[in-house]
Amino acid sequence: MADVQVRRHTRPVVESAAASLGGYDHVDAVAVDLPAGTSAIEFTRMVFTGTPEWVHRMLTLRDVLMAPFGLQTQKRVPVRDIRVEPGLKMGPFRLLAVADDEVLCGDDDKHLDFRTSFAVRPSPSDGGWEGVCTTVVRFHRPVGRLYFKAIQPFHHLIVPRVVAGAVHV
Repeated sequence: MADVQVRRHTRPVVESAAASLGGYDHVDAVAVDLPAGTSAIEFTRMVFTGTPEWVHRMLTLRDVLMAPFGLQTQKRVPVRDIRVEPGLKMGPFRLLAVADDEVLCGDDDKHLDFRTSFAVRPSPSDGGWEGVCTTVVRFHRPVGRLYFKAIQPFHHLIVPRVVAGAVHV
């Protein structure tokens, strides 16, 4: 993955995500160059099928540690079963809206609500195409902020690597 450049993105795709949450407390985004003509549906599928096994193991550990606190746990979806359709749930992501230019995922829990946008659009730097993965979070009570502070370093470690893995699928 050394030849794939994932960059922190200064123009996150927040419109649909923020609207579905009614506001947000945290936003971040990463982008990667994509082949011309890649749809958001293809980009999303590439992200999910390119997720490294160590990420799945970390999420499984998170579920074991958080289940006693009543937080939602995820159901692991075999790679061969990945479909990008509204209403489906893949790991921590419920697919909320699917279009050629953006797939909006997320879920609501008692400590925080989050949305993740997988959008494709023309790259502002070189005229090519880019895939932008934006995460938008709204906290519930101080416990939501505390929980996110605890997982934020892992979030910033995992998301760029998962997005980079998408272009190698």
